[in-house]
Amino acid sequence: MGELRSGEGLSSKAWSELSPGVVRDVAAGKPLVLLVYVPLCSNLQIWCGSRYAGDPAGLNTNIYWGAVFGARRFFDDYNTPYERVEATQGEAPDLERIVYRQRVAGEPWGKPGEKVEQVVVLQAVHGSHINGAVERFWTTATRGGCVSFHDGERARTERVHVVGYAGHNRLMDGIRLPPAPSTEEAHPIPSFVLACFSERYFGPSLRRVGARPLVTTRSYMAPEGYLVRALAEGLASNESPEALRQRAARVQRAWQKTLSPFQSAWIFWPFES
Repeated sequence: MGELRSGEGLSSKAWSELSPGVVRDVAAGKPLVLLVYVPLCSNLQIWCGSRYAGDPAGLNTNIYWGAVFGARRFFDDYNTPYERVEATQGEAPDLERIVYRQRVAGEPWGKPGEKVEQVVVLQAVHGSHINGAVERFWTTATRGGCVSFHDGERARTERVHVVGYAGHNRLMDGIRLPPAPSTEEAHPIPSFVLACFSERYFGPSLRRVGARPLVTTRSYMAPEGYLVRALAEGLASNESPEALRQRAARVQRAWQKTLSPFQSAWIFWPFES
């Protein structure tokens, strides 16, 4: 009970089949790279639960970053499969960026007996600069991008294969997405948006430009760290979009126990190819 039913428009194939570039990169020994923009919750935009939880610059107390349900907290958890590679802090808009890594079984990637490296980059954006975070997410989703970081003493630049957004849905406040890139400039990659009603506001636009949204929502929801990590782990296992959706629903209910299986499942929009 509570499992989501597959139907018309849902994909049961591995998500990587939507993006041949990631398959080629992993086959060549390159890492699978996920970049997630996390604009910090701001009480000036929505009520975040407390003064500290809604401090748009509060790295350690913000509900979406360093607090108990924050993205950084879940990737730093004692039972996490991820290790920190690099952490940098700065002035607004980019308050902190942390690069994580895990190595996963290669079987789902056609590399039995080998390990595949996954790199997850979490970018904390000052809550007052949320409009810029939305724009940067859109730009990466539609044009692609790379991330540069230091792995010990080695400087690395890797291509981003999936981009995510986890935060307040600023489009509900009247902000609009930037224009779509030209055909020559467009290099879309798969995406996900953890924000209230993200399918209605982001889904059609992302789909039109080919930045297929793997997970979106159709309800009010909390874009908290357990969901970001759950999707990161599902992507590393090369799960199907439908399996990613089911994973998100299970984790959502595990942490929000007042939700029924149906309510938790209903939050996440069925995948559309």
